[in-house]
Order: sequence, then C-alpha cells, then structure tokens
Amino acid sequence: AASPSMSSMTDSARLESAYELAATAGWVNAGGYKRVALQMPDELLGDAVAVAAALERVCNSGPDCVEGVPTRVFVLADTTFGSCCVDEVAAAHHNADCIVHFGRACMSPVARLPARFVFNKVDIDVAACAAAIQAHAAALAAPDTASDDETRCQALIVLVDQEHTHQVEELCERIEAETSADANTCPIVVAESAPVEVLPRERAMVTTHRRCGGACACSSERCGGSANEATCVTCGATNKTCSSSEAAAPVADDSWTKKETPCAPNVADTKTEVERVGGQYFTLPSGVTSGRASCAFVWVGSGDSPALTMALAVLHGRCLGIAQVTPIDSKLTTEAAGLEQTARVIKRRRFLIEKARNSNVVGIMAGTLGVAGYLTAIKNLRTLIAKSGRKSYTVVAGKPNPQKLANFPEIECFVLVSCEHAALIDGRDYLQPVITPWEAQVAFTHGSVWDGEVRLGFEHLLAPTSGDEKVQNLDNELGPEFSFLDGQVRSGSRGGGEDDDDDDDD
Repeated sequence: AASPSMSSMTDSARLESAYELAATAGWVNAGGYKRVALQMPDELLGDAVAVAAALERVCNSGPDCVEGVPTRVFVLADTTFGSCCVDEVAAAHHNADCIVHFGRACMSPVARLPARFVFNKVDIDVAACAAAIQAHAAALAAPDTASDDETRCQALIVLVDQEHTHQVEELCERIEAETSADANTCPIVVAESAPVEVLPRERAMVTTHRRCGGACACSSERCGGSANEATCVTCGATNKTCSSSEAAAPVADDSWTKKETPCAPNVADTKTEVERVGGQYFTLPSGVTSGRASCAFVWVGSGDSPALTMALAVLHGRCLGIAQVTPIDSKLTTEAAGLEQTARVIKRRRFLIEKARNSNVVGIMAGTLGVAGYLTAIKNLRTLIAKSGRKSYTVVAGKPNPQKLANFPEIECFVLVSCEHAALIDGRDYLQPVITPWEAQVAFTHGSVWDGEVRLGFEHLLAPTSGDEKVQNLDNELGPEFSFLDGQVRSGSRGGGEDDDDDDDD
C-alpha cells in the first residue's frame, strides 16, 4: 500500500493537472483578486473542497502573492441558469472579485466580473488524428471529388472540442508535418478556442476602448466599437493596421491577441472576416471564394458534445460537409453524429417561426443575467416587437421548463435571450413556441423570409438601430402576408403595439 505522504503527493499532482491550480493562482494574484468564486458542474463537485483548499493555499503562498489581505476561495452552489454560463448572480451575492469556471463552458462574454475558464482534459491520439484529417483533406482535393470550382472544397476547417484544446498546438504541428509531405491536399485550418481569461465589458472598454457586447468579429464591425484599436478582448481579433501607440494598452494575458495557427500559413489579412463557430475562431485562407459554403469541416470530439450540436445547426446547409474524428479510436467518419437529427430540428425551427408570426402577445424570456449585452438585446427586442404591432412582456424565470412557462397562458410566443448553448429549445412539451432572437427578427419583420440560416447569439440586436428602421420601412412598403398555418391573411400594420410595457414587466 502507498504511504500517506505518497498518496497526498499523487492527489496534489492530479489536482494540479486537472484544475490548473498554478496557472489559476497566477491569474488571481496578478489581478489582485481577494475573493475568488469557484463554479463547478455537478460531476466535479466531489473535488470541490480539495480544489478550493489547494487553490487558496497556492494563492497565499506563491511568489506572486501580495502580503496583507489573504485570498479567500469559496465554491458556488447551484447555478441560476445553465452551468455552462458564468454565474455572476451567485458570485455577486458573496461579493466575489472574480470567478473560476470549471468544466464545459459556452464562452459567452461576461458582463460584470473577470473570469477564467478551466476545461476538462481528455487526451487524444494526436498522431492518428492528424493522419486521419490529412487523409480526409487529400480525399476532398482529389480531381474526381468535384467537377467544378463551385463544389470543390477550398479549405478544411478543424473544430476541436473543449476537452481536447490542451493538445491543439501539438495537433497543429502534426498536421503541418503531414501536409508538408503531401502537396495534393486542400488547405487545413485549425480553429482556436476563445481566450480562457476574460474581462467584463466595462473593464475591457478601459483597456482596449472597445464596446464589445457579444461574441463578435471585429473586422465585420459587429462588436459596435471602433475599428482603430489593436485587439478585441471578446473575440481576440487583431487589427494590424493600428499604430503601436494604439496597441500599447495593457492586457492581462497574451491569449487575448489572435494568433495564426502554424497549420494555417495562408491566413488572410486583417480585412478578412474572423469566422466563429461553436465558440471557436478561425480565418479562412485567401483562396476561399465563397466563405463557408466552399469549405468542409471536421469535428474532433465526441458525438454527445453540446458544442457539436450547436456547430451542426449553425453550419447546416452552409458548408460542404461535416466529418468527425472520435477521440476513442481516432477514426474519421465522413458524417458527424447527429446530422439527420439536425435536419429535423431545422425543419421544426421553420414551423416555430411561422407560429410566432401569428402571435399577438410575445414574452421576452431572460435566460441569462451574465452574458454581456443581454440588456441591450432585450431593449431592442421590445422595440422590434412594438414596431410590429405586438405586445411584449419581459420574464425572468431561471432555467426554463414547460411548467414555468405554462403560468403565462396569455403569452402566445416566447423569445429566449440566452447563451448559444441554451438557445435551441425543442419545445415539443411547451404550450407556446420558444424561438431565438434571430428567429424573432425574422418572424416579427413583415415580409422577411427565413433562408435557413441559424444564429444562436444575439449580436444582431446590439447595433444601435436594431429593431427600428428596418421594420418601420417594410411595414409601409409591403402588403399583407398569408399564414401557412391557419390560412389567414396578416396585414402589414397591426396597430396597437406600443413600447410602453416597461412598468408592467414581470
């Protein structure tokens, strides 16, 4: 039997490897945080006490610790909303200075408190995985794969699940070695995860002068901030045209700056839009002419990952295919798990949008109180709904379920403002349809037609004119609409809808 001292050393090494105690303590001390909240999912609560004690000990004894007020570490209880989101509400109840989030995360930008993300770590066979990806890229680039340029794969994008991000750098090196030996392959780009150390929007504005309110791509000006600063603290996009003085703002970690992966040497210049899928960012090579439509994707991870479900929905019908490399055997399948189910989900979303068009009373359900920009999104949703002639109410119901929403029988449709992981609700057990903000934009804009595009965030509602000019102009120009559900004709202007319900929100 092992001695108690050896057992203690083994347990300490396991905690350090699994929970990144040294790196987390360095971040805590560098930021001067004295009250640290730990947010852990249910499957990791068995280590919660040991992790809190070990992290507090490292923070108060490390070389970076500041003498005076000791650092206190505590564990948060059940989350207010989804466990993937940073629970700023629970942390605020204990006057926390920062949050350390363990486990799977949606990587939504935080609104009030600094946060650090520590993912679960599951090792993969990097060599076998790289070989499978390279072989797939060679097959896609084969002359008989496509007969014309429109259907020919121009790039292969690799999306790596959060559990394997600790091996992304090694995977890039392996893929670069594989592709350098075989020139007859399409370019391979490995996407990067969002930064694991994040600042709230208010403090980010101080360091980089950006008004990022959501997961954005600065080169497409979706963040709502100036394009003259060097680095976006939300998506990490870099504007190399900035002067050195503009780029001199201090940043907590080098991971804020977007890096070019070694396996993507043909990354386009800063004018190329930074793409985002499933919380990961990548830049398409310069030879890509039709964006994602001319690219194929590979998912490295298990088939039951919520990030895969989100990626399948966003990419459905908008790329040349999604393959999957399973971490167990490192074998590649040309169709990722869940593709058929995703096709059925997309069909149901079209049905829910049509039901929402027939609604007169809409409930805006706040599914988060921590994602940056959610208040602006709700405000613009109210304007959009009022301009369409409908009545709106705002509801905060925590984690939504059919029983909670059944308490509002007068509401005919709900719009869920939440993180991307929680945005899609099947709704078969709900009395009312539950749609996303993007689907609400389509449903409540008279004359608009849904083209099948899936957006799970609410970045489109963060622009200053969201939900205002577009609806007002279309109502005056377009005639009535025909309902495919009940056969009725809807007029362009319903009347009676005023944005005066702020005092009546529940």
